[in-house]
Amino acid sequence: MAMPARAQPPAAGPFPWRPPFTVDLLFELPDSDVRYEVLEGQLVVSPAPEPRHNLAADRLRTLTSSLLPRDVEAITNTAIRMPNGDGPIPGLLITTADPEETPRGIPAEFVHTVIEVVSPTNASDDRAKKPAMYAAAGIPCYWRVELKPWREHLGPVPAIVVRLLGEDGDWHTTLHPAGHAQLIPLAVGRGPELLPVDLDPATLVGRRPD
Repeated sequence: MAMPARAQPPAAGPFPWRPPFTVDLLFELPDSDVRYEVLEGQLVVSPAPEPRHNLAADRLRTLTSSLLPRDVEAITNTAIRMPNGDGPIPGLLITTADPEETPRGIPAEFVHTVIEVVSPTNASDDRAKKPAMYAAAGIPCYWRVELKPWREHLGPVPAIVVRLLGEDGDWHTTLHPAGHAQLIPLAVGRGPELLPVDLDPATLVGRRPD
């Protein structure tokens, strides 16, 4: 399975930064079409996602945006400022931060749900590394959208794996496969309030119904 590359980005001259890197580096790099994140102090370079990957993320943003309270935003491809200095960039995040006041990434304490759409190049990070990172930062809800079967679930897909911090202080994981509409919990704050999203994951891909 292809893995995200850890590499220094191209530069016209000597690369002036040295690891461990922080999220601030993402806002100092020259403009390019390459997507970078900072995970565990290292730059992670990921290839461009497939169209169906972007389609699933776009449909989720459209759906969630229509349901969110006025002071909550759904933002795509935005860096999260983690307490340890890392800067993951999920496909979609739910936040109460004001984007005008956070131009260099959203502080983790204002991120309430993170949504990652898994692709072959980032599957290991999305399934293992990022859930632990987000939990350690206190982000209470994590959606992992799987477009293809994986070892623990051979179908049907798409499927959404939700990892949610319960009122009992424990983490609870639920699986929501394609095939029927179901209420999937979305955190919109750091309190117990949850927004139930009525969704059949099958609608995240394929042609729109007539």
